[in-house]
Amino acid sequence: MALGRLLVLAVVAIATVVACNSAPKVPVSTAALKKAYWGVPASGPSADVTSQVTCPNGYPCDVFANAANYGQTKLDFDNRLAVIWTCQPQRFVLSEVVATGLKVRMDCVGGLPLVPRTISILEATWGSPNGQTIDVTQSVRDICGDSSWRCQVPAMGYIFGTPDRVSRTKTLRIRFTCNGQTTPGQQATENSVADLRCERAKDLE
Repeated sequence: MALGRLLVLAVVAIATVVACNSAPKVPVSTAALKKAYWGVPASGPSADVTSQVTCPNGYPCDVFANAANYGQTKLDFDNRLAVIWTCQPQRFVLSEVVATGLKVRMDCVGGLPLVPRTISILEATWGSPNGQTIDVTQSVRDICGDSSWRCQVPAMGYIFGTPDRVSRTKTLRIRFTCNGQTTPGQQATENSVADLRCERAKDLE
């Protein structure tokens, strides 16, 4: 009787080990800062504060939307902080936009590996529906790179410019492919983020 119980326990232990070894492994992900911007739409190139963002304790890393951190003595609630970072080996480009007084947490959330599909930017435009629109395809390509599997693009005036002087809410529109297959595309209004993803419904089942 005791021998039978031992055999049963041995079989259960072996089955558990096999199941654990065959389960999909969640990859360890590493974050790295790509770009950081601070200011209002008219700030233009001066909004690039990448060199002023440090993470002495490594990642995850908090980046604060604080005027004093970027050499501003006057508080302006129209300022926005946009941070873009990468996650490897998932080949993600993530970003977040926050208002004055808040913070961006640069981190990578691990998940089960999906079918890898590479994003390729076909066309991107920036502007207001009733105003001037400009081509920003190359700027979006610079953000996403040529090998990302997911890419979040901040829709910010200081990144893409101010195509007209009239105060209108701008929209970023992006057409892209996943492994060469066309997608519906994505768009984002000013001060938000366009999230380009290549997952299929069957990947998430």
